Amino acid sequence: MESKTINQDFKLTIQSGGMIEFRETGIIPRFLVFHSRELRRTWRFKQTKDTQNGVLKVNGQVAFYYFFDGLGCKMKSVANGVIGAEWEIEEVVMELRD
Repeated sequence: MESKTINQDFKLTIQSGGMIEFRETGIIPRFLVFHSRELRRTWRFKQTKDTQNGVLKVNGQVAFYYFFDGLGCKMKSVANGVIGAEWEIEEVVMELRD
């Protein structure tokens, strides 16, 4: 069995909901939650627009760029200041919370 590369290790969860913020603002919050089992890291960002981009840091250093367009998410890795190839996250999950 072939081992997964770090590119295939990412999972994106799109979280919708949260009663506290909804009660205070009247808006249902949405979050983008990136998880890498191999890196043992989770990053959580509030989704502010339908399309959004940003960075994922590891130990204070930019390790990945993400580009979320509402339908999927593309990633690029950064190693020693060099941007690697682009790939799309294959596992995207929608999670509704109350």
